[in-house]
Amino acid sequence: MGELSYQKLNIKFLKIILVLLFVGLIFFASSCAKNKRPEKIFAKELTKSSSYKVEGIMESYYETGRKLNEFSVLFKSPNLIKVIIKPEGSNDKQIILKNANGVYILIPAVNKNFKIQSDWPENASYPYLLQSLAKDIANDSEYLTTEDDSTFTVETKTKMHTDAIPVKQKIIFKKSTNMPIEVLIYDENDKLYIRTVFTDINLNYNISEDEFDLENSMTTIRVELGDGIVYEGREIAYPRYCPEGITLVTEKTTQNLDGTEAISIMIYGNEQGFTIIQEFINDQEAMRYQEEKGNIVMVLGTFAILKANSIQLFFNGIEYTVASDDLSVDELIKIVQSFMTDDEK
Repeated sequence: MGELSYQKLNIKFLKIILVLLFVGLIFFASSCAKNKRPEKIFAKELTKSSSYKVEGIMESYYETGRKLNEFSVLFKSPNLIKVIIKPEGSNDKQIILKNANGVYILIPAVNKNFKIQSDWPENASYPYLLQSLAKDIANDSEYLTTEDDSTFTVETKTKMHTDAIPVKQKIIFKKSTNMPIEVLIYDENDKLYIRTVFTDINLNYNISEDEFDLENSMTTIRVELGDGIVYEGREIAYPRYCPEGITLVTEKTTQNLDGTEAISIMIYGNEQGFTIIQEFINDQEAMRYQEEKGNIVMVLGTFAILKANSIQLFFNGIEYTVASDDLSVDELIKIVQSFMTDDEK
């Protein structure tokens, strides 16, 4: 092979090397840019955090209005979590507590706690928990991103409970902090369902383990309530939503003379059916304990226990249980949600 052939060969190899270097630089630059994106930095910073505090508001939307709640979250590694939620215009509070002994829903106003046999919060997604947001992003390999001058938006799939249909979620990051400032969740019809706004995120918040003690958590809120919550105007009601074709078959209500105690059982039926139990729950000096097995879901800003064929929650002094072997989970949620809404537009 002549000298000219060697030169041509060397030039050819040189071109190949230059192309490979150029492609490598592009991939390297792309990788660096990707790693500097807010959702990547957020996940990294969250992994480094041993404890954090989050505060914000949550708006739950329904057909004729919305409900607004304030919330705070305390997290301490590896798996201690406390979520406190308070309805707008009320001192009433509910708590989800996860500690070494299990998962609990606390109702301080009536001194009652439910121990839930559940793998919460791993079993679904919760927009008020930073780990849930990071998990949803990590689990969706096809998530979409958009951005403007100050924000970076990640669109992922999310599930509000184990059996839920995956729906769209938009997580909005502030570029200057690389932290989420807002989460928008849409229902299966692409209507806004829940809006969560973070007013403060502190990933270096020092938290005592006493915060996750059950009795301490209950006592602290009860002291805040002072004379307690008086649930005025409680009454047994009928659901504003009922699946088509199903009607009330029987009802039985017992109530004392002063209206402080009442329990009602309503049976709805036809080709399909369901049962509604409503019971007035009053404050007690000694803490009451109840154990349930199920998942925890948020229904219009109220913690609910979702079981195999029923949903149970405490709202405005009344404990509601809606049960059915025929209806879907989403239908049960719509029925119990209808007790918590009004028809005013």
